[in-house]
Amino acid sequence: MGSIFSKDSNVTLVITSCGRFEHLQQTLESFISYNTYPVREIIITEDSGDESVRDFLPESIRDRVQLIINNPKLGQIKSIDLAYSKVTTDYIFHCEDDWSFYRPGFIEDSMRVMDTDKKIIQVWLRSFHHDIAIHSPYHFLKERKQVGDVYYYPLGSEKEDWQGFSFNPGLKRVSDYTGIKSYSSFPSEKELSRHYAQLGYHAAILENDAVLHTGFGEHVEDVREKKKKRKRKQKDFAIKFLCLFVGLLAGFFLGG
Repeated sequence: MGSIFSKDSNVTLVITSCGRFEHLQQTLESFISYNTYPVREIIITEDSGDESVRDFLPESIRDRVQLIINNPKLGQIKSIDLAYSKVTTDYIFHCEDDWSFYRPGFIEDSMRVMDTDKKIIQVWLRSFHHDIAIHSPYHFLKERKQVGDVYYYPLGSEKEDWQGFSFNPGLKRVSDYTGIKSYSSFPSEKELSRHYAQLGYHAAILENDAVLHTGFGEHVEDVREKKKKRKRKQKDFAIKFLCLFVGLLAGFFLGG
């Protein structure tokens, strides 16, 4: 394989990370091993504030990575906006810190698929049958399509909130990002997915999958996610308490 970098490339690799350095190292090593489409630059945003992340960057790229260490923390979405503000290419290959690539050509295949339809927001690389159907069973495959020797499916969803946009590994057009000005004007990845769907965007998924999620059960929550979950738990507790109180009160009067 040739150099991972090319000054003429129209793709920038952006990775979000937060304290999971061994996962990040594995993600980078697998990307370097299997990616066959040179990138102009690698930008990593590290939200833990921990400078020791530098020690986990593979030596072959250590001096070529633009590393942004947030201190204080920004959260995932604001970190993405900051990283994207430094991108000078037409495409971003977006990735989180807990994925392992296992075959070449995934960027080339993604670009060929995206070139068929300007409303494809990104091309998914996960296995549909061994991953998506198990962990996100509300997704379904539409009619099989082909561009050259690449087979893919438009991806459907039975959930209004999850219509294809994702921070999972995937090629994105910078123009689709700048068209909505910023991600952080939306409260969550789910709201972004809903918004892009309302604009007519959808996702596609490759038949020949290319990446495995290594961080199931180790999700790093955004501050806003934690607040929303806390409020949801408080609301659920209040509803349960109210139901119990009403039940006891009704029992008291009926028993009387």
